[in-house]
Amino acid sequence: MTEVDLLPLFFDVNQDIDTQFQFWISITFAVLVASFVADERLSRIERRLITALHLCAAMIILQRYSSALSHQQDVLALFTANGLAQPELPWLAGLLRLALFTLGSLVTAASVLVPEFGVRRANAGGGA
Repeated sequence: MTEVDLLPLFFDVNQDIDTQFQFWISITFAVLVASFVADERLSRIERRLITALHLCAAMIILQRYSSALSHQQDVLALFTANGLAQPELPWLAGLLRLALFTLGSLVTAASVLVPEFGVRRANAGGGA
């Protein structure tokens, strides 16, 4: 295979990685907005169900993300096998994305389960 054959494969895998991240961020944002808007109308059971659904969706997307990363490594191995230089990977972006997946999912779960999580009270500490 030539570089012309391999580059589209590499770009397709990177697009899949980006797509998984976009799915996750869309779902997370929707859960946060919905729980904020519905706030006091949600029962404990509803909050637990929403949190469980969000965490399940996040785990599915994280598994798909991991699969895409594995495919990315396979494509990079094809570059090496064909005597071509591998494209550079933004390793810092990958680490930050994984941290955001994890921390963002946990913060979302906490904010749905415990609506007071991170909320500043106007009267706390003596006022404004």
